[in-house]
Amino acid sequence: MDNTTDMAEQHVILGLFDPKTSLSPVLDQLRSQGIPDALMEVLSPLPLETPLLNKPGGIPLHRITIMGGVVGIGVGIFFAAGTAWLYPLVTGGKPIVSIPVVGIISYETMMLVAIVVTFLAMAVKIGFKQQSGIRQDPRIDEGAVGLSIQVGDDTAKAESVSRLLQEAGASEVEIRTIADHV
Repeated sequence: MDNTTDMAEQHVILGLFDPKTSLSPVLDQLRSQGIPDALMEVLSPLPLETPLLNKPGGIPLHRITIMGGVVGIGVGIFFAAGTAWLYPLVTGGKPIVSIPVVGIISYETMMLVAIVVTFLAMAVKIGFKQQSGIRQDPRIDEGAVGLSIQVGDDTAKAESVSRLLQEAGASEVEIRTIADHV
């Protein structure tokens, strides 16, 4: 009996373009070939005006950080006010829960939770990016604009998209094959 696992090959085409090249006509041609926006991604270190630019996976990082900060404020209020409420002290005329103390503790826990949540979110995002088998091309970090298209296991479609990118002016087109365990 053969114990090998079934492997499905997925093709990802990466085309590198000059930053001055307009990608709108290329994206329109790809859409006309039946490739949805969900399978295309524009990779650039520069701010470009395209909805496909570095699509965030799920929730954008700044929203995760804000949510972590809000949770941190709640944790700070719980520890400061909750401790005073659970362990009351008789304090001749002073408020039992002092607002400046609660504010300082809430601020510190807000920053702590926001930083930890941001770090963990980035670690998870980097881990998923590495597991997908798509590696970042160093030329994109040096100023080139990358266009990544997932075409599944259709080799003919991969060749067709590769030719389209070359005709559109890509300085280099690479077909990457990623093996997925089925």
